[in-house]
Amino acid sequence: MNLKQETAGVIQQIGGLLERLDDKMYAESLDIFSNSSIGQHIRHIYEFYDCLVHGAATGVVNYDKRERNLQIQSETTYCNYAFQELLPAIENLDIQQEVKIEQGVDLSDQLSGETIQSSTGRELMYALEHAIHHLAIIKMGLRIHFPDFQVDENLGVAPSTIEYRKACVQ
Repeated sequence: MNLKQETAGVIQQIGGLLERLDDKMYAESLDIFSNSSIGQHIRHIYEFYDCLVHGAATGVVNYDKRERNLQIQSETTYCNYAFQELLPAIENLDIQQEVKIEQGVDLSDQLSGETIQSSTGRELMYALEHAIHHLAIIKMGLRIHFPDFQVDENLGVAPSTIEYRKACVQ
């Protein structure tokens, strides 16, 4: 499994979806999502990759300290651009690098609370699985709220599942 390649594939899949959604659909509050939007789910995916990239630079990753850039959740073109800007940084990650994972938000920016050891590779795998999970949720929301919108069958499906399905067809 090549994590960087699979991550790039998921980001390309997100980009393809963003190019087909208009900003109104993207930002609309949906009942099935407890009134959050597709854009909020996509922003959440983006933030985990962003936290990883920035945290790798300092050696401390905290997924609770997210930027929550509202433009990413409301404008498809801007969001797609933001993801494309992350790709080179993801490609340059040293997946062997050790990082500390910090939980919680401390407004003083002091390292306190629970931390565990991890690696950027393990965290990239986590971000990938997290993205696939949210894309599966997005697919359900699209099918329920926008039934005429054609959804890629592989949206929200793990690469290993896609390969398994291909093997079963043969």
